[in-house]
Amino acid sequence: MMITLEELKGFSLFQGMDNGSLSKLVELCHVFPMQEGDKLFAEGTRATDVHFCHKGMVDIVIWVRKPWNKNVAVHRVQPGELFGWSALVAPYTYTASAECVESGEELRIKGHELLAILDKEPSIGYTIMRNLGAEISTRLAQTRQRLSTELLTGGSQTGSNTWGETGKR
Repeated sequence: MMITLEELKGFSLFQGMDNGSLSKLVELCHVFPMQEGDKLFAEGTRATDVHFCHKGMVDIVIWVRKPWNKNVAVHRVQPGELFGWSALVAPYTYTASAECVESGEELRIKGHELLAILDKEPSIGYTIMRNLGAEISTRLAQTRQRLSTELLTGGSQTGSNTWGETGKR
């Protein structure tokens, strides 16, 4: 299954890109089904793909050894959002795990294929890296807020729906 240029425009990583630039990326995209309960990738493993939520929802989960010795969901990915960005940033290791919480579809792009285009097309690279930087900054703030909430509640917020606002920069 292919994704259309119009659908690609809906993803936050590609905001501000023109059709010509997007057309160079659409052929790299592959759509995969995801089912509730699927583990899409694991924290600490080699990051090979950049992931995007097309339909459904995905929880981003980090392992907190001390003081709770448990996984903490730090973000809920909505359609149009990027996750698994570690395939674009050295050392190319996932910094969190991703678990599907509502069945749908994800889009994947091989990290090395996208990086090759960014190297050849600096204007595309600049736009994507600018958007990626904003996304990482937002996620860092959300993670800090989520962990603060866990700390203040003694880690008793398991399953809580305390999420940062998506799409806000």
